[in-house]
Amino acid sequence: MALADNAYSRFVQIIKVALPLIALGLLSTLFLFSRSIDPADAIPFSDIDVAQIAEEQSLAAPKFSGVTSDGSTISLRAEAARPDLTDPRLLKVTNVIADILTSSGTQIAVLSDEALYDGAGDTLELLGRVRVNTSTGFELRTDAIIADLAHTGLVTEGPVSGFSPAGTLEAGRMQMTSAEGSQVLVFKDGVKLVYEPNR
Repeated sequence: MALADNAYSRFVQIIKVALPLIALGLLSTLFLFSRSIDPADAIPFSDIDVAQIAEEQSLAAPKFSGVTSDGSTISLRAEAARPDLTDPRLLKVTNVIADILTSSGTQIAVLSDEALYDGAGDTLELLGRVRVNTSTGFELRTDAIIADLAHTGLVTEGPVSGFSPAGTLEAGRMQMTSAEGSQVLVFKDGVKLVYEPNR
């Protein structure tokens, strides 16, 4: 019995020395044979310019909707929007589509390359290749329109041309106003209408 106890004690003593030595050997091999890290193997990141995004503070695919005082619903969609650099109270919007559904059921779509939205004045100034299409048959083109988002109004800044239900139309200015639940289009300053009965 004493012989077995001695053998067990020697085994324990050997293990106490051998195990730490084996652990040290394993650790040394980790350091000796570890390969150096190549920075080129790092995880690839997106090519997005974070500094540019932070500087521009742009908003992608914004949407806005509301109801005017005369009951028309307006929805506005755009490709992007960001604060105007010259006036931070304004919002510069690109590739704009404004859809207006009047209380009388008339649909009006206004499209432009860019626009300036003034939240304080509730106006939207549409600029660059502005197109106005209505469900009543008007297809008009101009360079700039100011839209009154509070009262469903449109005013051109210059000449307007296109098609009306009666034929081709040219005018120096156009104005759309709300009156008693309906919208009235008024053309001014050298109006020219070429009547086309088959249109």
